[in-house]
Amino acid sequence: MNYKKLEGLIAAVHTPINDDFSLNLDCVKIQAEHLIKCGVSGVFVSGTTGEGLSFSSEEKMELFQTWGNVIKSNHLIFIANIGHQVQTDSFSLALAAKNAGAHAISAMCPPKSKINSILGLIQWLKPIINKTPDIPFYYYDSPKISGLNIDMTEFLNIATDELKSLVGLKFNNQNLSMLKNCLKIKNGKFDILFAVDEMLISGLDQGCKGAVGSSYNFAASIYHKLIKAYHSGNRNEAEKWQDFSIQFINIIAKYDYLPASKKLMQKFNIDCGPFRTKHLELSKDKLKSLYIELDQIKFFETINAI
Repeated sequence: MNYKKLEGLIAAVHTPINDDFSLNLDCVKIQAEHLIKCGVSGVFVSGTTGEGLSFSSEEKMELFQTWGNVIKSNHLIFIANIGHQVQTDSFSLALAAKNAGAHAISAMCPPKSKINSILGLIQWLKPIINKTPDIPFYYYDSPKISGLNIDMTEFLNIATDELKSLVGLKFNNQNLSMLKNCLKIKNGKFDILFAVDEMLISGLDQGCKGAVGSSYNFAASIYHKLIKAYHSGNRNEAEKWQDFSIQFINIIAKYDYLPASKKLMQKFNIDCGPFRTKHLELSKDKLKSLYIELDQIKFFETINAI
């Protein structure tokens, strides 16, 4: 498969919904326009940030088709997360993503499954991936979410012969030695997209060119500054921006990161609606408190000044 490795920031986008919790597909174009202005190179759709597990397969297919239509008029790379607890549903989602025009697909080991080994994971993925051999596949490695903690170096070495469209990983993992080894396999064959926003410098140190993250939805300018400083050899400046990233991520995480980050988009004129899991939705008081804490570190002021 001829495939160009991805570079730049890829936003793990929120799934926009209305107040009645139905999909708000009209918002997708607004999200895309915002991300393009922010210099983001792509979108990762229906992943953890997008509350993928909270939406039906039919809703995800609608979402894929909408993103596919929107990217026809711009340069954004579109990666569709096709993960599902049911194998046949993952396959249907893979076909839907391909038909929608996705540039690549991704999936993790289904959370709370009985899969506990590399071979077990490959056997799960094989019927899905090998029936869509002409669309690149990134395995989504996120042990804290999937519950499967395996050596990705071994996985890539074994899976490359079994999963024909495997091109790399979405690496949501803090094991930097493993990351380094993955990048060395077969002279750098695999594309490893680093997915720990608050450790982006570490990903760059190991050689990653692309990164997937939720905070790129609203703070891409901070990371562009970090990357520019890093590549110009100004390590201190890059670390300053990384420290600021850690600071605002920690504040958002105090209020439950996923629903708080989704609500935060309203500050950037992108109303993605409520969180699909109702009891996690932020109250008005908590949202006000979140904004106050972010103001205290000059978060909005800093982003608006860049």
